[in-house]
Amino acid sequence: MNYILYGSQYIAIRRHLTKVLKECVKEPDDFNTIKIDYSESSIDEIISEASMMPLGYDTKAVVVDNATFLTKEGKDEEKQKLLECIKGNPDEINCIFILRSDKLDKNGEIAKYIDSVHGVFEFLDLTKEQWPEYVRKYFKKREVEIEPDAVHELVARVDGDLTRFVNEADKLCLYKDKITLSDVLLMVAKPLEDDAFQMSNALFKGDNALAISIYRDLKMLGAKATDALIPMLATQFRFIAQVCYLDNRGLDKPQIAKELGVSEGRVYMAMKNSRYLSRRQIAHALDDLYNLDAQIKSGQIDRSYGLELFLINFPN
Repeated sequence: MNYILYGSQYIAIRRHLTKVLKECVKEPDDFNTIKIDYSESSIDEIISEASMMPLGYDTKAVVVDNATFLTKEGKDEEKQKLLECIKGNPDEINCIFILRSDKLDKNGEIAKYIDSVHGVFEFLDLTKEQWPEYVRKYFKKREVEIEPDAVHELVARVDGDLTRFVNEADKLCLYKDKITLSDVLLMVAKPLEDDAFQMSNALFKGDNALAISIYRDLKMLGAKATDALIPMLATQFRFIAQVCYLDNRGLDKPQIAKELGVSEGRVYMAMKNSRYLSRRQIAHALDDLYNLDAQIKSGQIDRSYGLELFLINFPN
């Protein structure tokens, strides 16, 4: 079997490569899985390895990274030699070509042959408009139905992260064969940025209890979520400080939005929240977060205890 994995989402490519290797050789190791980097090797070396029958194993896999010969710039004579090789290969030999860009020559003979016989998988950065259709196709291939409002909520929650989408989608496919909005709300966590935004809003409105409740829910997601919380809160406070500064200079909402490269809605929320605290208090909160981060990293204070203390005492 032969595969092409290509695109700019290399993390997603690596994840799918792991899955393909398990299908091809069951338990990949250094003997049944040969890895070749085309940027450091020749096409003849690839053909030689791809033509050699496995020794001591039922099957073998040849993984060719940086397979730039699959682009339009690749040499025709190299492509032809490789095509003849993979067409003549027995089922015991699996070739997997990785191209770390979106420049695959889809009309090339190798890509057309592999796509018709086995599989070409793309892992590209998707635009906001492309995401819903990509999600629908992904679930359709797995014979799972997903409702339109569930599609939009899932797109919002994975926030453009293709690797996270694949993880969450696979989890949903195992859960049910018809996915509803309530399933997505139950099974897929919101982006951390949303929680940081809600937490900062609660703090500005004086609802420290709500901010602590949000933080404790985040702790259930593990250390990765809470580790990123301090810089995200600092970003929220810093943004409000910038909005206050530009507002005091006499700029209106559209002008501030243009200056900061954000939506007017976000500027409106920042201006609304800025009424609850002075610029001095916002600056003091930023200093507290900076000092807290330094204390945590130096081991002077426990992260969980320090963050809860900050939330309880805000503003101090």
